[in-house]
Amino acid sequence: MQYPILLISSSAVHGYGYLECNKDAIKALVKDINSPVLFVPYAAARSEWDSYTDKVRTFFKTLDMDVVGIHTLPHENVLDDFGVIFIGGGNTFRLLHTLQQQDLLGDIRKTVLSGKIRYMGSSAGTNMATRSICTTNDMPIIYPANGFDALNLLTCQVNPHYLDPEPDGTHKGETRDQRLAEFHQENDITVIGLREGAYINIHTDFATTRELCIGGINGAKIFVKDKAPYEAPVNEKFVLE
Repeated sequence: MQYPILLISSSAVHGYGYLECNKDAIKALVKDINSPVLFVPYAAARSEWDSYTDKVRTFFKTLDMDVVGIHTLPHENVLDDFGVIFIGGGNTFRLLHTLQQQDLLGDIRKTVLSGKIRYMGSSAGTNMATRSICTTNDMPIIYPANGFDALNLLTCQVNPHYLDPEPDGTHKGETRDQRLAEFHQENDITVIGLREGAYINIHTDFATTRELCIGGINGAKIFVKDKAPYEAPVNEKFVLE
């Protein structure tokens, strides 16, 4: 089954090259796409946009696909000639700020949900696909002027790079579980703690069906307000609470 939306926890996974850990899922996403990949490097510093695009291009060459950086194109109708858009990782606050400046959030959401373009996100790009960026791990190095609302392709929250508590660890700072519990003190929205190497596949009708599939390695933990967290099924469709 082909899913038009792929959300990856991280492009860098120990023991793998860039994006290599989830290469099979990426191949499934871009199957039958004849256009280049439209890459959004806005989570990186502006001075790094070209080199970041080159890095992504090197990976997609292994799939016999070219990559075009969105920053190199005229703004008008920038999504029209592409079958897949990839929003890469970096700082989520900077990414959202730039997408707001470019007035791209509405166009991307509409084009993906209409089925005209497939969506791939990694780390910050995965955060961007959710309701808001409120469960990112990033430092707010810039304030997005229009708030924290994201694309809302996945009508819940994701915490990429999720780390389980270490019972015998010596670090006394907040665990990720404690931070997500604080989020639930103020919000009644399910959060997917997506571990390194894991990914989420969804269809554009997720808001109605709540069906998703988690694949890759290491899996995910689901956090629901006022309930104990639970392990998500792996490599099978399930309905998110």
